[in-house]
Amino acid sequence: MATTPSVLTIEHGAHIAYEIRGSRLLGTKVPIVLIGGMTAVRQDWERFVDCLSKGRPVLIYDHRGMGDSVASPDAIEEISIEVLARDLLALIDHLRWRHVAFCGWSMGGVVLQQLLTLPYHPKNPTPLPFCPTHVFLAATRSIVLLDQGLQYKPTPGNKSRTPAEKRMVAIKILEQTFDREWLERNRSRFEYLCKRGASAIRPPAVVAKQQEALRTFDFVGLLHQLPRNLNMLIIHGELDQVIPFKAAKAMMGLFPWAEFVETGPQEEGKVPTLRFGHHWYEYFDIEVWRDVIERFMEK
Repeated sequence: MATTPSVLTIEHGAHIAYEIRGSRLLGTKVPIVLIGGMTAVRQDWERFVDCLSKGRPVLIYDHRGMGDSVASPDAIEEISIEVLARDLLALIDHLRWRHVAFCGWSMGGVVLQQLLTLPYHPKNPTPLPFCPTHVFLAATRSIVLLDQGLQYKPTPGNKSRTPAEKRMVAIKILEQTFDREWLERNRSRFEYLCKRGASAIRPPAVVAKQQEALRTFDFVGLLHQLPRNLNMLIIHGELDQVIPFKAAKAMMGLFPWAEFVETGPQEEGKVPTLRFGHHWYEYFDIEVWRDVIERFMEK
């Protein structure tokens, strides 16, 4: 998926690189935005977006400083969950989309919740210039979990890594996102993911700022103000070793109107089992996850 992205320039030397896949369907289907997690770049959605974009427009993008989203040192230093949420707000506003669905994975789910609470921000309330139609919160959390999350060790001084070091980091990070049985059964796929992970632009200084941001966000007191007619589906696997399954149960308490992904027939938008890991869309046939999205978006 080596498509040349479009680039939005925002203030303080930050740029947001993005692609709209399935753009031919704009105006006929509600677009969905895929929000990546810590260390992620838009290419990491490859398997999912290739399938999903056959039926609706899909927006993928790089967080500031990651991938093709070039950022100045000052723009990198500014990184927080709120800043990343406002970057996404600027991007959607730029596209002039008025009805949008969102899927936030891991840190992306945190960014998404921050985005949804911007209208209720205690110091800088910002109305959303669009209507969020459906929200998917995947393998994420609503509060800081200091002893959880991807285990990532920055380089001294956040120096660049050698190709061999990048590969080792990719292996260590990706291993955390799968369970042992998946790793044993999918060695060739894992090798491909490691190769892709090592080749993408994932600056240590930016990842370190993302990691810091995940230790300091605080919007849980605003979540009760979200509208109860917001269609929300929580996706979380029992084998998640990055964000524990109990985090999903806690989120269900915060969002009592939300639904949780169910097990059952694929044609009903359900999954075969909840025994999947943090890298949720690498489990099962990809059409299973497409149908989870599509059936829920019929509501």
